[in-house]
Amino acid sequence: MEHVDKTVTVATGVKDDIIQFQFYKNPVFIVLSLYTIFIFGTYFNMTKSIKDSYVFNNKFRDDTGHIFWLDIISYPYDFSKSIANKVKIMSLSPIILYLFIGTYIIISFIDPLQPSNQAYFYSIMFSFLLLLIIFSLHIFIVNFIIKPKNVNVELRLGDANTNKKTYSSFYRTQWVLLFTLSPIYISLIVYIMRRLK
Repeated sequence: MEHVDKTVTVATGVKDDIIQFQFYKNPVFIVLSLYTIFIFGTYFNMTKSIKDSYVFNNKFRDDTGHIFWLDIISYPYDFSKSIANKVKIMSLSPIILYLFIGTYIIISFIDPLQPSNQAYFYSIMFSFLLLLIIFSLHIFIVNFIIKPKNVNVELRLGDANTNKKTYSSFYRTQWVLLFTLSPIYISLIVYIMRRLK
């Protein structure tokens, strides 16, 4: 029941912000809107080859433009095969690590009720710092402890001749998505936290 009350509180707060035009006067909303327009505008203006080769690493997007989101998160393991694979994905996927560990650390360290809009900007800056730390640790663990050449690639995606067992081949798409979309995600989290408190 408490969960429902909090959801209603957040929804009511959003409605009040929109009705009172507080959203549109807020510099965070303006910066975030411009950033979102820039990110999606850039993506939609990319050529098909750039989307396929750089953003989606020649594996996670088909000829019709359909994106395989679950495969991005689970690659190179097959989520449906075993419980061991689920554990590997939960402990090695950069997106999963950021969503669980990163979000928890950010909301623990940043006070969402800071005056004005500091909470948003501090959270975004701290989020990038945390991404760099997770990125560094992740590269070290995967490259020097697990070693990509020893990984059994269970999801055969894209051209088998161009797919190599490298850190970049496994995780580049996840990191590109994290670094570009995390400011939007963390701003929404801070907004919801401010509404709940």
